[in-house]
Formats: sequence, structure tokens, C-alpha cells
Amino acid sequence: MGQQISDQTQLVINKLPEKVAKHVTLVRESGSLTYEEFLGRVAELNDVTAKVASGQEKHLLFEVQPGSDSSAFWKVVVRVVCTKINKSSGIVEASRIMNLYQFIQLYKDITSQAAGVLAQSSTSEEPDENSSSVTSCQASLWMGRVKQLTDEEECCICMDGRADLILPCAHSFCQKCIDKW
Repeated sequence: MGQQISDQTQLVINKLPEKVAKHVTLVRESGSLTYEEFLGRVAELNDVTAKVASGQEKHLLFEVQPGSDSSAFWKVVVRVVCTKINKSSGIVEASRIMNLYQFIQLYKDITSQAAGVLAQSSTSEEPDENSSSVTSCQASLWMGRVKQLTDEEECCICMDGRADLILPCAHSFCQKCIDKW
């Protein structure tokens, strides 16, 4: 019986618009994610981005924001910090904070893209100009994706302004609405 419900759910998901179907899949995935699996994905993302960025000037570093995962409700309050670092100078060039949903989206994007890049580089012993130019800006491209994910949040009250505040309950609001309340 459980399998029948799952098959029916998948049929419904397949009929939804692509963006809604992706959202449903991500929410379902985050619901079944254990804390250990989450930490494993953070570590995996660091490994993948380090491999792709080897020999490059910049790379991304992912870490759980200290204290954001200490609650029993970690899935709601956890925050992952994504930092773009210049390897030669050690200077942090950019930093963004993501919630679990945004992190899972980015995890899927990066691991699928990196799998292709790493497979391509492992089949050819000498990287050609195209593959080196594709990988040379990966950290900046992925940081752009992080920015896009974190900028997409809209205010839960007015549904108009960009949410620039995330409260501990994980709801996002614009400063104007918070000031009114």
C-alpha cells in the first residue's frame, strides 16, 4: 500500500509545472535527510569544489554556521555559510548564508555539474583550452548561483520586497515589513 501511494504521488508530481515539481522534490528530500547525511553533503561539496578548483586561484568553502544546528529543529534553523576564498592571498572575496532548502538546491546543482567536468577531465589526459576555461571560473559561477538562490527569497508578508532578514523561525521578511510590525 505504501508503494501505491508513492507511485500516485510521483504521477502527480510529474504533472506539475517544472518549478513546482522541483520544489516538491527538494522539500521531500529535506524532510527525509538525517543530520549525519546533511554533514556528509557539506563535506562532499567541499571535496567536489576543491577537486574542480585544483590549480585555480579561487575556491568555495562550505561550513555549518556555528550554533545554527544545535536545536532539535535543526532543519528549520540550520544555516550553511558559503565562502569564496582567494587561495593565494587567503582573502575572503564573498560570503553568503543559505538555509537547508537553498543548500540542497546548490548541492544538486554543483554535484551534477561537477560530475560532468570531472568525468571530462579524467577521460582526457591533457586538458584542452575549453575545459580549462570552463573550470577556471567555477568558483565564481557557483558563487553566482548561491547569490541567486539567496536573493530569490521574497518577503512572507508583502510578497513584494526582497527578504533581507531571516528570523529564527526561518521565515524571510523585508526590513520594511519588520519595521511595521
